[in-house]
Amino acid sequence: MRKMKFGDCLNDMLQLRGWSAAKLAKALNIDSSYVRRWVRGERTPALNSNYLQQIAGALNEGLDKAYKKSTKDAFVKGVEELGSGVEGTEALSFHDRLVHILQQSQIYSLGMDHEARKSTKPVERQSYVMDLLDNVHRQSIGPNLTKNQESTSIQIGQIPASIQGRDNVLAAAISMIQEAMNDKEPKADREIFLTFQSEREYFDGYPEIYGHWQHTIVEALRGGWNIKQICKLNRSLERSLKLVNQIMEWTNYRGKYELFYVNKYGIYHPPFEIFLIKGKCALLCFATENNNAIDAALYISDAQSVLVIEKFAEQMFNNVEPLVRSLDLEQYFELNSATDRKAGHHLLCYHDLNFLTVPYELMRKYIRISIPNEDENSIHMKRITASYQSFERDIQKFRTCHIYPMKVFEHLVLTGQHLNNVYFRPTPGDVIDHIQHIIMLLRTYEGFEIALVSDNQMNLLNQAQWEIKGDHNIMIGVMPKNENDTSVELLTIAEGTIVGAFQEYYWNLWDRINPITRDKASVISWLEQLLRREKTGYNGTYDMAT
Repeated sequence: MRKMKFGDCLNDMLQLRGWSAAKLAKALNIDSSYVRRWVRGERTPALNSNYLQQIAGALNEGLDKAYKKSTKDAFVKGVEELGSGVEGTEALSFHDRLVHILQQSQIYSLGMDHEARKSTKPVERQSYVMDLLDNVHRQSIGPNLTKNQESTSIQIGQIPASIQGRDNVLAAAISMIQEAMNDKEPKADREIFLTFQSEREYFDGYPEIYGHWQHTIVEALRGGWNIKQICKLNRSLERSLKLVNQIMEWTNYRGKYELFYVNKYGIYHPPFEIFLIKGKCALLCFATENNNAIDAALYISDAQSVLVIEKFAEQMFNNVEPLVRSLDLEQYFELNSATDRKAGHHLLCYHDLNFLTVPYELMRKYIRISIPNEDENSIHMKRITASYQSFERDIQKFRTCHIYPMKVFEHLVLTGQHLNNVYFRPTPGDVIDHIQHIIMLLRTYEGFEIALVSDNQMNLLNQAQWEIKGDHNIMIGVMPKNENDTSVELLTIAEGTIVGAFQEYYWNLWDRINPITRDKASVISWLEQLLRREKTGYNGTYDMAT
């Protein structure tokens, strides 16, 4: 077998079988865009996934029928030519031969991807989403700073009036914010304005500075500083995914983070950026050597000059759109009802069970208990009923996928209480009914799936619970960063680029979950074991592999 990329190998197999990417996707019960990305070589299934077995099974399905003999003969002959020269396949079944050939191309592609990542700059690598998410997560955490550790080359209180070099400009921005945070008499409003309008990622090539930047921003938010940022959106998946992670990392602190966006070149081109501490100082940043990125800045600390810049910045913010919109609880319920009216896939990652997994009559009981006011009760039940109807409508054509920590179910069975949801107040019988209903949903609807995250994989989940409705809306509940705080900040995003980035984020998260804990039969078996525990009072643990 000649060395072949996975996408080329899969494409040849589909052509030999006479199938389209969409037909294979339907057989695998996954989105067709997922298969098309495989075929185009934009991504390769992970080695620990079971996709190769599923693909081979789908392509081999039905070929034993008598009327499929000519199709099978042509397919088998083509596969044999495709895998010619591969040793050790003679004794394999045809299904296993398919898996083996796909596996050889998978290993080859993953090896090529690894070498390409080592030899190329990390710019616009749209096909390496999983690696990107890993890198962004590592970068967003930032280094552990100590009091004696120098964070930048420009020290607090020593920012020059004129700054040359992108690294020095970024270092000055960090020092400026740190100086404001250290001010013993800070301004009452405590506001920071930032703009990032360039096509260029300013921190590319400066990972240490980027780590200090993230650390500084988070410390400012923890200290109650409010941050308003303008960013530029384009078709770059890398930029969009960085914004996704940034939204997660910078939300639900004492200070408020607001993100606005512009399209195309932004408000100014070549790039002109402002880093402004309201009432204190500012950096006016310019691109002097090229049109792509800032490389020089002027530091302004005169009170009257800063006031002029503040007024100019306010004009800029009047010409942009909010990328992230904050919601109160009533607005969240209204938006949830509105998005339910639009058909599409429903992808959900929660820290406790979503209400759609609850039997309808049990949900009515919970609402009566938690909302005794009849008028409010009626309003909520009307919304909930519409959501159940939307589920029944969409599940016939679209996928509904839920990701939950395993401990959500274990805690419910062990204690009889939900881990986080205070509105659900079950009796022991309610717990049994709830889990039986989930098993029924999994068995009844091919498009309904649950992936369970074990304790040793909890690092995959961040401090947010979120859901994607079709291609049109994301709703996010960012959990409090402070253990003493119980508030959840509710956000929504409707901008198409970011919605698409969240979809990529979700499917990559799904892929990285242990295949056993997202296999439907294994999940059902595990839930049935939990039911037996509930009925018998057994307090041990159950392994999904048993």
